[in-house]
Amino acid sequence: MRSGLLMIIVAAAFCMLVSPLVHAEDASPYGGYKKGGADKGYGEKRPVATAEEARKVLTEYFAKKDVRIGEIREKELFFEADIRDKNNNLIDKVIVDKRTGRIRSIY
Repeated sequence: MRSGLLMIIVAAAFCMLVSPLVHAEDASPYGGYKKGGADKGYGEKRPVATAEEARKVLTEYFAKKDVRIGEIREKELFFEADIRDKNNNLIDKVIVDKRTGRIRSIY
């Protein structure tokens, strides 16, 4: 009986240790990277050096949404952009990390 309980505990501990490794690529709180083609993620996976590059990345990401990319402001570590609807209402503010190309909402 004790050996059976010990086996269950060991198996449960093993599953808890292995599970985060199997799904680690899906665990990011900021979304994935763009994988190419129709599979759009949440960023470039490469440095973004200029506001023009940031606009291109955002335009590609939001291509199938009915929004427009507003003003883009350069900060030390990222670009900040306004996302507006067809009536020019602010609906989101996002940043594009200069080092990684990652896009995330800050609104």
